[in-house]
Amino acid sequence: MLALGGPLNGWVLGIALWVANWAVQLFTAKHAMKMGQTAAVGVTGISFIIRAWTVAGVLFITALRFDETVALVGAAVFLAAFTADLLGRAIAFAAREKANAPAGEDAE
Repeated sequence: MLALGGPLNGWVLGIALWVANWAVQLFTAKHAMKMGQTAAVGVTGISFIIRAWTVAGVLFITALRFDETVALVGAAVFLAAFTADLLGRAIAFAAREKANAPAGEDAE
């Protein structure tokens, strides 16, 4: 993978983008919990789209203005962290749902 041999700046960029993305996601989720279902889904969806465009924009500008390799490594690190986080949360959610399921539903 490109990121394994990439420059440190790329790793820092990817990690910084993921941390910022994660922090905004947590902030949005915290405030969405106080809203009605329709508003919460809307705010969460808009946040997701804005965060994706922001990350893409930062990577694009980095590639154009600074260094393509740094941007590519940053993108690879961000995608790996984002995927691992999403996969971990999906597995945790599935485990919670299975543990909270009434007896007898496992047989389906």
